[in-house]
Amino acid sequence: MTHLHFIRKTLGIKDTNITFENRITEEDIKGAKHLIYYGKLTYTPKGCQNCGVKNSSHADIVKNGTKASTIKLTQIGFKPVLLKLKKQRFLCKHCSSTFIAKTNLVNRHCFISNHIKAAISMELREEQSMTLIAKHMNVSTSTVIRQLIQVGEGLRPKYNSLPEHLCIDEFKSVKNVSGAMSFLFLDAVTHKLMDIVENRQRHYLFDYFMRYSLKARRQVKTVTMDMYSPYISLVEACFPNAEIIIDRFHIVQHLNRALNQVRIQTMKKIRNTSPTDYRKLKKLWKMILIDEMDLNHTDYFTHRLFGGMVTEYIMVQYLVALSPELLATYILVNRLKWALKNRDFERFTGILVESKKQRYPRKVRTVLQTLERYIEPISNAFTYSLSNGPIEGVNNKIKNIKRSGYGYRNFEHLRYRALISFTLTKNNRKPKPLYFKKQTGKVS
Repeated sequence: MTHLHFIRKTLGIKDTNITFENRITEEDIKGAKHLIYYGKLTYTPKGCQNCGVKNSSHADIVKNGTKASTIKLTQIGFKPVLLKLKKQRFLCKHCSSTFIAKTNLVNRHCFISNHIKAAISMELREEQSMTLIAKHMNVSTSTVIRQLIQVGEGLRPKYNSLPEHLCIDEFKSVKNVSGAMSFLFLDAVTHKLMDIVENRQRHYLFDYFMRYSLKARRQVKTVTMDMYSPYISLVEACFPNAEIIIDRFHIVQHLNRALNQVRIQTMKKIRNTSPTDYRKLKKLWKMILIDEMDLNHTDYFTHRLFGGMVTEYIMVQYLVALSPELLATYILVNRLKWALKNRDFERFTGILVESKKQRYPRKVRTVLQTLERYIEPISNAFTYSLSNGPIEGVNNKIKNIKRSGYGYRNFEHLRYRALISFTLTKNNRKPKPLYFKKQTGKVS
């Protein structure tokens, strides 16, 4: 019995009805060395599986030979393991039918053990191709895809509840999707991926969220998003009690893009008249986008584009002074970013009002008008600490999954990979406060 105990522990087999022979062989199958174990599955059945008669006297159902089967197990020492198992066949004397002994090691009519299927499910969480998983598990790619579908189907939403705080965004999925853009949303507090929708168009998303009951949709209190107008009308139509939060990153992104476009316009103007300053604006464009308060004011150093000792602050001040439009835009953008960083909404709106009295380039004015149009959702960004950072991380991992598989042609396969990756992974993060203490004086 000692060797039986160690074999079970080594192979992870808990079924005590399986006994092993005291021998192990090694065979070359399809160019790979396999370890072969030999065993037998037998027990006394409680009743007939066909007619249901009880085996009360142990003579109603008798043994009637065995059926040989080969089961794929895990690997030992980088060698695949096979179990040649003789399954007991039983004969019922009441209905004259036969049936085969069952085990939890493998499903009926299947030769791949449940251990391998569980290992495939765990491997599907990682950023690797399904072909590579099949190679590691010594199975076919079709087997991995079948396991992907089986696990993914169990992770589909039940459409019975929604979290109180949502993050929504889109990403580029597969080519056969309309517009090649898909929609995803997650719990803004726990960062749990809720679902991925094939199409991001408003009418499609409206039909999707209408699958949830009105009670579930009323539970949603906030929705964090970027400045995509169809999403705003979608939230207003589907979630009557939800407040819209414009992500702070996208606000800063709009401001930096406006500043960068003015820099490019300035470069075009001085390209022929001042090529030295043109090169400075072209090479040091990242420094101009840094917040003025984050620039180094004290440490002097030499730079190949400037003469003498300079600091980061001196370099930026020289660059923005090359054009009155660039200087005015730089001051405006930094004032708005400072107000956003310090959660001063009154100052933010005051700066927007003051900007109407001055002239700014057309692209800057367009950004300012956009901020005024979404001023109410932007005001929530000054109160809530929620952001779209978690969903941007989810987007990045989905892109890595696509890249590892050299793209996906089937949307459902990509959807299941994402659901498995973010649902079966343990989340040990602690929930953060939902509100800024400075604004509300309380922590949720």
